Amino acid sequence: MTGDDDRRPGFQPVAADRRAAQEAETQLSLAGDSVPPSTLEVGSVLAEKYRLTRFLGQGGMGSVWVAERMGLGVPVAVKVMHAWVAAQPQYVERFRREARAALMLSHPNVVRVIDFGQHESTFFLVMEMIEGKALDEWLSESATVPSLADVVAICADVLDALDAAHRHGIVHRDLKPENVILSHDSQGRRVAKVVDFGLAHVEDPDTHAPTLTKKDMIAGTPAYMSPEQSRSLQVGPSTDLYAFGCLLTELLQKKPPFEAPSAIETISQHLFMPPPPLARPDGSEPVPPLLEALRLELLAKHPHQRPPDAGSVKQRLLESVDREASAARLPPRTGALAGGDRAARVPEWNSGVAPEAPAVHGRVAVVPRAGSLLADPAILTGLAAHGLSASHARQLDAPADVVVYDAGGSVDVAVQALGSGPTARVIVVLDHVDAAAMRRLIEAGAADVIAAPVAPDVLARKVKRLLKRR
Repeated sequence: MTGDDDRRPGFQPVAADRRAAQEAETQLSLAGDSVPPSTLEVGSVLAEKYRLTRFLGQGGMGSVWVAERMGLGVPVAVKVMHAWVAAQPQYVERFRREARAALMLSHPNVVRVIDFGQHESTFFLVMEMIEGKALDEWLSESATVPSLADVVAICADVLDALDAAHRHGIVHRDLKPENVILSHDSQGRRVAKVVDFGLAHVEDPDTHAPTLTKKDMIAGTPAYMSPEQSRSLQVGPSTDLYAFGCLLTELLQKKPPFEAPSAIETISQHLFMPPPPLARPDGSEPVPPLLEALRLELLAKHPHQRPPDAGSVKQRLLESVDREASAARLPPRTGALAGGDRAARVPEWNSGVAPEAPAVHGRVAVVPRAGSLLADPAILTGLAAHGLSASHARQLDAPADVVVYDAGGSVDVAVQALGSGPTARVIVVLDHVDAAAMRRLIEAGAADVIAAPVAPDVLARKVKRLLKRR
């Protein structure tokens, strides 16, 4: 929708493009590059056609403004590259590709690009003015998780947008809640629109142009980046489907599947950690088994393990909440599968691991103290990077092949815990280790004793040594 309604309370005019202004790529944020102030101001005229009327924000690549099409009085959104970015040919080409990618798409679930031009030493992109809210804002304003009906409706629109892009050879590469806008059509029905193709990868059969991402350079938003994108490998439609799996997870539990204090830790979790179980608030609608199976398949570590395309994902999404379709897809509770194994009806998150994936040598249960280093998810990520399936546990007798038990500064506590007779081999982590403490713990049944703090790689070596002895 366009016009003066963008001033209504409760709405964010051009929210998509305000968010797009925060599009600084991962490599820029990690490098700590500062963004020079813009020389544009309200009243500036671009290419003698667009007068800037309001500043919305800026990011690492450019600034976003509300503008007016001179002579017509039509409000539009304008994204302007920073001059210092425009001085770098690779970013100009990426900006041009964004314009071309968006101009190729004419779809109700994709924000329409109107124009592309040059102003002095920089370039700008003109988009339709839309009235709506970014999905992340909509989620943050809700006291609980969205209804399954809302989740399915929003996801169906996003999948339609991805399907249209992929059919044109366009991979978005930065799908996330900030780049999905909830608006309304002319009949007042809510519609989700995908925006910001600033990192789009375009397969151009006419020019055979190579990707603009340099080798060993990553681009995207860590919380939604696929493992292959994190490794700076070739991306494809499956990359967007992985990001969609992250977005679906956030809709179902109000946070993405992986979160960590730093971008590097988050990327490591995408690379090595299995998706954690959904954390649904008490009293929420139960998630249908087929929807959970789809979510886990979307988050598979290797592209070939994910669904083939956005269209098939949408079909399975709709089936997952349809009782009759679900009954047809799921075999009877018993008898249809050998042994009546209910778990076998839901695909594992990472079945059929490609040869390059690390082998899992055993299960590790980490029993930390509150606030200790072992309570940090980075420990689990580090163990997973060494091919170990690790999880936090509360009890020393947790079912596992090896248990890592944090005794803090108390040898007595560790000896008492070991006396309960855990079935697994136990590695005791102690604040201070001396010969007497080690002898006492070994006599009590500990398989090994390590002084805190312990690094994940050191712990992994200790665990693997015990597993080999097994």
